[in-house]
Amino acid sequence: MMPSHRVLFLLILSPVLAACGKVHAPLPTMPPTVSPSLQPSPLPTATFTPSPTPSVTFYPTPTPVPCDPAATYCIVSGHFFLDRPIALPGLITVDPTYLYGTTQDGSRAPHHGDEFYNASGTPVLAAADGTVVVAGTDKATAYGPVTDVYGNLVVIEHHFPGVSKTMYTLYGHLSLVGVQVGQVVRAGKKIGEVGASGEAIGSHLHFEVREGENNYDSNRNPLLWLKPLTGADGNPLGVIAGRLVDGEGKPIHITGLNVQYYPDPAGAPAAAYPVETYASEDHPVQPDDAWGENFSLGDLPAGDYRLSLVWAGKVLEHWIKVQPGMVTVVTFAAK
Repeated sequence: MMPSHRVLFLLILSPVLAACGKVHAPLPTMPPTVSPSLQPSPLPTATFTPSPTPSVTFYPTPTPVPCDPAATYCIVSGHFFLDRPIALPGLITVDPTYLYGTTQDGSRAPHHGDEFYNASGTPVLAAADGTVVVAGTDKATAYGPVTDVYGNLVVIEHHFPGVSKTMYTLYGHLSLVGVQVGQVVRAGKKIGEVGASGEAIGSHLHFEVREGENNYDSNRNPLLWLKPLTGADGNPLGVIAGRLVDGEGKPIHITGLNVQYYPDPAGAPAAAYPVETYASEDHPVQPDDAWGENFSLGDLPAGDYRLSLVWAGKVLEHWIKVQPGMVTVVTFAAK
């Protein structure tokens, strides 16, 4: 039984301050009676197209700048250096059922990447310029927790402007590897084909981002590095990077966080996303160095979003905004 808590909404450091929501101009509130069991409803995807050249320049800064203490959330520039590793007409959206850091309600290990479900043979593309450092299988060398997890795989090393550490992208479960170690590749080059090798459940691309070192414990959330897709209005979609923490600032692992999209804040939600925060300290995944998030959502249309949580028998809520091509950074602190 959880003790009764009161909730404060705190701020975290963020790199390039673009805009903040102010306490003195609150968003419209909704009655806390919206059912947490509202079923997920996908965003319209028929009009999504890749956005290889976003209208916003995304470069991190070496020293994070604190947000305005009076703000309830911050909207910042992201470090979106990576193109989608799948091209149309393939499925270019990330599978929402097993996002980075989640466990599918405890049924699977914490996920170190994201999935792109496509048929075997679908071309897999380099997400950015770089040098191939792994091309083959992981039967003899473990690139995951043990050998023969990713099956046929490719790993590419990248160096991005403004990023001090070497970055890596991993492409797993391939049916075909089409590059060699030492080969220099450009973004968009075919490097292999989707498959189901290794410990794959069905044909799909397993995609990881690693920072500093090419190992299983250096993972980062791909959604915070992938360029957002373009929405129906022609603008890039947005991203939420959030933290759910206890009174001591420690991340909380929970499956009951709900995020609802309101095109009209006074109307009904158009979409709902049940969120599982990153797994506990027993099975950690790494947050982004800039934001320290323990949940995220990507490819979101601009507008108002309601974050809600049932805590100690009460429905708690917080309203934020998402802007095109930007990252909305928000923290729940439960005390």
